[in-house]
Parts: sequence; structure tokens; C-alpha cells
Amino acid sequence: MIRINAVLFLVLIAVFTGCKSRPDRMITADGQVLSGKLESIEGRHIVFNNSETFVEYEEGRVFLRDGRTSFRGYITLDGGTLTIRTDSGEREFPVGEIKSVIWSNPTDETTITVEVPAVDGWVNTGLEVSRNERISIHASGTVSMETGTCGPSGIDYFSTATALVPGATNGQLVIAVGESDPVAAGSTWTGDSPGNGELRLAVNIPNLESTAGVGGIYAVTVIKTAGILNNSVLYLAVK
Repeated sequence: MIRINAVLFLVLIAVFTGCKSRPDRMITADGQVLSGKLESIEGRHIVFNNSETFVEYEEGRVFLRDGRTSFRGYITLDGGTLTIRTDSGEREFPVGEIKSVIWSNPTDETTITVEVPAVDGWVNTGLEVSRNERISIHASGTVSMETGTCGPSGIDYFSTATALVPGATNGQLVIAVGESDPVAAGSTWTGDSPGNGELRLAVNIPNLESTAGVGGIYAVTVIKTAGILNNSVLYLAVK
């Protein structure tokens, strides 16, 4: 038994060590794949595994691991801090909070703000998106449901089988693209478009047959950004 436990312990140590040594990865616009340690970033100048590479654009968009609204600007990385220089100032994040960076043409981005009344069901945004693009959403406001009052994240642990989107919580902001299945977005959401077509937004009301007790509006800002197709993208490992 002691020998078995010792072997198991060594296996667990090996697995744990392997997880910690997971490499950073970068795919350049021309299809080159880099894997290893990201050393530094200075705008277009990237140092990866002590070798230099250059991306196509001075600015990139940074996506955070917690799904908060992404940020675009001139990017530097020195040590364990990534800095984004935007028109409104500088933002700093520990490198462990960064999920990915995409360097792309700023003309490929679109930002819109839409009001989503709770009683209106699906609201057409007029924004066309495709699967090779990313969407960042930030929503604010308060709505009332039959089951209570909430913000865009919805009422925790309270969902209804007869809701607009049964898998989401009551009052939650939900999104859909074209004929794709709806996605529960909440107050902040960043991800690849779930489909091709027009982006639609809605408040997940608990009863499609009645809007009694339902009211309020969410203000939703949507940023459509370039995806990984034909752009340089960096994926930072979880350390």
C-alpha cells in the first residue's frame, strides 16, 4: 500500500508540474505557430522564446479571462504586467488575467449601444456578425420580473421552463445570432459569434404568455471585433 501511494504521489506531482509548464501560444496572420514563453510586447514588436516577430498592426484588442468587456489600444508587456494605452488613458492588468490578444485592423470593429426593454422580446440590433468574429457585451440597468427585480445577470438560481430562454435565469440578458441557439450573456460576455446573421438581444422573461409585472430596460453596448481569421492572435497560458 505504501509503494502504491508513493507511485500515485509521483504521478500527481508530474501532472501538476506539467500543468504549470503549459506554454503560451501565438498564431501569426501568415499561419506560423509559436509555442513557449512570451517575453515581451511593445506594440507590433513581440519577443517569443527570445526571438523577435512583428504583427501587422500597432494596436490590438485584449480579452480578459473573466469575460469583462475587452480593451483596445497600444499594448506593452514587461514582466508580469500588461499595459493597454487607450484614448482615455492606460489600463494595467496582471498577465494572469489576460486570456488572449488579437492584433487587427481597427476598421474591422463596430460599436453600437442598444436599449432592450424587458417587454419587447427579441430586439434586432441591425448588426451583422459571422462565426469568425468576436462579440463583447456590456449591459447595465434594472428590470422587474414576476419573480423579483434584477440586473442583466438575472435572478440567481431562479429559472422558468416557460421562459423565453429556459436555460437562462429570469431577467438575464440573452443573445442570439441568425438561427443559432440563444446564449445567456448576463452583464458582461465575450466570445466568438455563435452563428452567422443579425445579432438579437432580449431580456429573459419567465412567462411568454404574460408580461404582467414585467418592466424596465437594459442599456447594452456591443463591440464586434475581428476574430482569429487572417489576424495575429496570442493565447496566454494559465500559470
